[in-house]
Amino acid sequence: MTDRSVGMYPTLVQPPAPRQPLADGTLAPTAGRSIWMAFLCVNLLGYALLGKGWAYFGVPPVFVGEAVLFCGIVSFMLFGKWRGLFDLPAAWFLLLLVGWGIVRILPDVSEYGANALRDAAVWGYSTFAIVLFGYILARPSRLAVLLRWYSAFVPIFLVGSPAIWLIYRILGDSVMHWPWADVPIILPKGGDAMVHASGILAFWVAGLGSASGFVRLLLLAFSVMLMGTFDRAGFVSFLAVFTMCAFLKPRDRSLWRLVAMIACGLMIIAASNVRFRTSDRERDVSFTQILENMKSLVGVSSVGDLDDTKQWRLEWWGDIYVYTILGKYFWTGKGFGINLADDDGYQVEIDGSLRNPHNGHLTMLARGGVPGFALWLLVQLSWGCSVLRSYVRSLGAGETRWSGLFLFLLAYWLAFMINTTFDVFIEGPVAGIWFWTIYGVGLAAMWLYRNNPAVLDRFAIGADAESTAWRPGGDVRRQRARTNWSYRDVPLA
Repeated sequence: MTDRSVGMYPTLVQPPAPRQPLADGTLAPTAGRSIWMAFLCVNLLGYALLGKGWAYFGVPPVFVGEAVLFCGIVSFMLFGKWRGLFDLPAAWFLLLLVGWGIVRILPDVSEYGANALRDAAVWGYSTFAIVLFGYILARPSRLAVLLRWYSAFVPIFLVGSPAIWLIYRILGDSVMHWPWADVPIILPKGGDAMVHASGILAFWVAGLGSASGFVRLLLLAFSVMLMGTFDRAGFVSFLAVFTMCAFLKPRDRSLWRLVAMIACGLMIIAASNVRFRTSDRERDVSFTQILENMKSLVGVSSVGDLDDTKQWRLEWWGDIYVYTILGKYFWTGKGFGINLADDDGYQVEIDGSLRNPHNGHLTMLARGGVPGFALWLLVQLSWGCSVLRSYVRSLGAGETRWSGLFLFLLAYWLAFMINTTFDVFIEGPVAGIWFWTIYGVGLAAMWLYRNNPAVLDRFAIGADAESTAWRPGGDVRRQRARTNWSYRDVPLA
């Protein structure tokens, strides 16, 4: 039953349907079981902590990412709800991109085989967004369950990520490799970690979790100073999210406590002249390196490989612009399967493992031409603008939980967009599955905010989340008045 007589938005008032008995008298499985979602979250945790090393966990040629995707498609077919996709403009463009990609990749598969599928991952992993959208709509309470699980992810990441990153940087090639691939079992990247650090900061500022503890803020500050030194793109992503949060919530105490901790840390590093260097990079963790990173963003730096890598990127990006926007690959691009680094003359890896320019957006331009690039921009901008619009509406309506959720999703998306502008990032499963998961949660959140806003009634926010992740109160009275649906009707999973 749909009640459109009260409130700004239509509200779906429908308690969960009871399970029906099968022919043998047993109860049929419900859509409320979140086994696949738990499987997905474990996989995301592995990517966040172990990086590319986790991506090779499995039995070749099927690795963990493909296994999770297959199980998700099966769950979607059995328990998912897909019709809501057609209610969202952002989903229209996503489906259009997938349809174009399938048509575009067919001739490439016949020529390049598995490499074509590998390169198509930049848009192919969007299947996770579609599957997760339908999976959440089948049981809306899963949205709140995901937020609770992300709260558990935060302390694990803050402790585990810098520790694993340091272990890999210290041990280097002596780290154990997978028997079936020349890849270490742990291979974290500083940029990836900085994107997740940005999401955690936004999670706190949005009021979905608490950063009141000194230890958590100290761990985040330590991660920013440690890994931000090695990765400029990740550091810029973090600065962008910090600026966004400071603009929208300038009075948030966690922001300025974090600034104070980082400032104290920098003064200690400068005074002690501490340096930490690894053998695989021409950069070290030091106060001088941090200053040179900032200098290289707006000018020229002669320290390490900062200017060399920047010039190399700019030259490659310029060539892509010439042969697509101004050249013969305007309509088709070079396709999926061809090694762009080899074909464009910018290969820097001895084993030829670099395949894409350090810019995910230009990867779409180079491989898909202007039509593919235009669809890519529509997919991203339509989602970003829609989430921003939902944030403004929920903020104006006093819906604290919803405005916090949309702020968190928008900030996370922004961090991904910036980092993928300067690195090979979402072209692989480590960041690609994370990104499209965020995208799918955003689609589900927008749909549920319009049609079932009571789903977040039982999710505690702010400091209350530290003592209990679920409680009635806060926005519950406002939501009850609009929906006539008690919070007790919302299942936990």
